[in-house]
Amino acid sequence: MEVFRTVLGDVSPEKSGIILTHEHLLYGYPGAELDHRTVLDYENNVAFIAGQVSKGMADHGYGTLVDMTPPEVGRHPELMAEVARRTGLNVIAITGFFPERMGVPYYWRRQTVAELTDFFVKDLTEGMVFAWQQTPYKAGAIKIATGQESVTPMPSPVGPNGRRIHEVEDRVIRAAGRASRIVGCAVNTHTDPMDYRVTNPGIEQLDILEEEGADPAKVIIGHAFVEPNDDQLREILNRGANVQIDHIGIPWRVETAEELDELMANALVGLLADGFGGQIVLSYDRWFYNPRSDVTESDPQLANERVDLGYLFTHFIPRLKGKGVTDEQIQAILVDNPRRILSIKV
Repeated sequence: MEVFRTVLGDVSPEKSGIILTHEHLLYGYPGAELDHRTVLDYENNVAFIAGQVSKGMADHGYGTLVDMTPPEVGRHPELMAEVARRTGLNVIAITGFFPERMGVPYYWRRQTVAELTDFFVKDLTEGMVFAWQQTPYKAGAIKIATGQESVTPMPSPVGPNGRRIHEVEDRVIRAAGRASRIVGCAVNTHTDPMDYRVTNPGIEQLDILEEEGADPAKVIIGHAFVEPNDDQLREILNRGANVQIDHIGIPWRVETAEELDELMANALVGLLADGFGGQIVLSYDRWFYNPRSDVTESDPQLANERVDLGYLFTHFIPRLKGKGVTDEQIQAILVDNPRRILSIKV
């Protein structure tokens, strides 16, 4: 039998609805939870998030969301569970970490691959820990992340392993590969678009995951369309892995959403023509609630917080259909493919 492992328990994938594979119900950069200005008004914040979710479900048929927030970026198991209770949404939490330059807390940087593997497996099979307390809420997938992110405006340097992956990230990815093999769950990844200028970070991630026994068919390479390179996308797909279109309506590394949407849509059409329609998923990378201090030049409000949940249907799907993408292909991208990838055999 196959299931989705959600924060409220295992459910049938047949009840998935439309699936968003990379979102954030609650998102705060590491350290935000210590700021007096970001203290949660839990009840109001849950109601705010649940209201957005309910409208998206009623208006557009969303049924499942992968909350890709790792522990050091605000993963809140009880909040996810309460949103799921109030809305009926299937919420799949993740275990794993943010890129080394922005995440992986000091404690975990000192852990071995075996210890990291045990942590991931326990999150997936026993329940996540929050604020020093065990919770009953299990993760259902693993996140790995590489790249410089916003710390330095340049590609990642070559690491000690010869890849543009740092030493701690290498251990985290190896642990993710082992845990995925043990549990049978998906690995969903963050790559930095700038790294594609000097390497194929998706392939570098896959190399490590496969060295540890992970199945590439259970891997989603995230952010690979933000600066789309047709050859690099095909290289990932030819390895048997999956690629994720994300940041629709959210300009990243470009001036406008229109520009990025058009780049991603054209790349998608080319991949569909080459027969890769069964290996593509789609998401926003939206922040439903971002506790923050004042908006400043160094800490601006990003488009991740502002894109409407209907944008997929009002803007991006019409763009795809205008390029000849069929309803059957859209169904595969939004439902069939992620349903297969995220399912766990029990």
